[in-house]
Amino acid sequence: MGKILVADDQASMRLIITGMLQEKGHQVTTAEDGLQAFDLFKNGDFDLIVADVNMPRLNGLEFLKKVKELKPAAKVVFVTGMLEETVRVGAENLGLAGLVLKPFQKADALEVIEKALAS
Repeated sequence: MGKILVADDQASMRLIITGMLQEKGHQVTTAEDGLQAFDLFKNGDFDLIVADVNMPRLNGLEFLKKVKELKPAAKVVFVTGMLEETVRVGAENLGLAGLVLKPFQKADALEVIEKALAS
């Protein structure tokens, strides 16, 4: 199973995502904003990052860019409720591993996450 970093500024969303990942046997670390997530990423060894796009202190696209600059092979899946074209195109250009739209069905989200882990 994987070692996954979950970054979302909403505590309820962190709990939901963490719970469903732990049910599948993954080890989960959480962050409440993009800057905290990046600090954890720099000092950790994660198989995958699941991050919200709209986070304080460092938004999802800024976070993804910094992650890819530091470790180009890092895998990031965005979970977002607002899919603007600029977010989608920007994320694809930066090498996003997957995208989960809120509200999501647990099975659908897990499918995207497991696929990104396996890639």
